[in-house]
Amino acid sequence: MNPNQGLLLMFSILLEIPIAMIVLSRLLSYRANRFANILAGVITILWVIGGGNASVSYVFFATIEVVGMAYIIWCAWKWVESKTVD
Repeated sequence: MNPNQGLLLMFSILLEIPIAMIVLSRLLSYRANRFANILAGVITILWVIGGGNASVSYVFFATIEVVGMAYIIWCAWKWVESKTVD
């Protein structure tokens, strides 16, 4: 495998995390969902901060994404399991 293809695959996987979380949030149990949201948020924040540049447009979009991910992490951290009656 070409090293560039391996790098592209890694980037592709990192970009798919937010999309996968939409599906996983409907399929996972409470504990697994909470853990997955926190982990995905942390990975995404690290990816956005570490993989960017100093252009004004990148800083703008990165700021919005980091704030959004921080909010998701905070919500998942504070999330209390609800007991539903079936």
